[in-house]
Amino acid sequence: MHMWRSMHQYHEIQNNIVQQVRGLVNQSSKGHSTSELHKQATRELESAVSAWHSSFCRLIKFQRDFILSLHGWLKLNLIAVNNENTNSEPSDAFSFCDEWKLALDRVPDTVASEAIKSFINVVHVISMKQSEELKIKKRTETASKELEKKTSSLRSIERKFYNSYSMVACQRRVEDEMVKHSKAVEVTRAMTLNNLQTGLPGVFQALTSFSSLFTEALESVCSNSCAIK
Repeated sequence: MHMWRSMHQYHEIQNNIVQQVRGLVNQSSKGHSTSELHKQATRELESAVSAWHSSFCRLIKFQRDFILSLHGWLKLNLIAVNNENTNSEPSDAFSFCDEWKLALDRVPDTVASEAIKSFINVVHVISMKQSEELKIKKRTETASKELEKKTSSLRSIERKFYNSYSMVACQRRVEDEMVKHSKAVEVTRAMTLNNLQTGLPGVFQALTSFSSLFTEALESVCSNSCAIK
């Protein structure tokens, strides 16, 4: 119970913190170009959130499996003994376990699980957009190097021996790629901020709510069974 109570407190704090992300949009009109480090960090974040989702699902599954096994064992052993006295009430241990099992069956873990999964998709979309921006950046750099090479050649030979049209076309290509890259940077930044603004609060709100409900369910079970310590 202490674990779920602590989870609720920490997720509540995290939820309050991520709300502040909303204020980042208007702080700067221009964003920095995505680097390989940015891309790597996004991949690591996607991997971490995926691991978080798997751990959360396993935790809920293992708790349910444990109480189901314990409930089954008590049912087979205690009930069989009590059957010798048809008027006897179920043992306190079995009643407690039965309430615990019902409480675990009722907690809405799917909502929290889907919220984490949704955020994985959010981060994946950001990663794909960053990859797209980096491809455009590389094309811009390649075109710029080609233009620089042709400009250098033009300086070393007579203009009449050089096909000036190819250089004009190259220069236009560089300009086009630079415009595309600039737009890609803006799109990546806007989409990243927007996705984080909508994705992060949803995750922590769902987990804050779930951990609160889980804690309340366990407290209710303990209270009803007179087992609060």
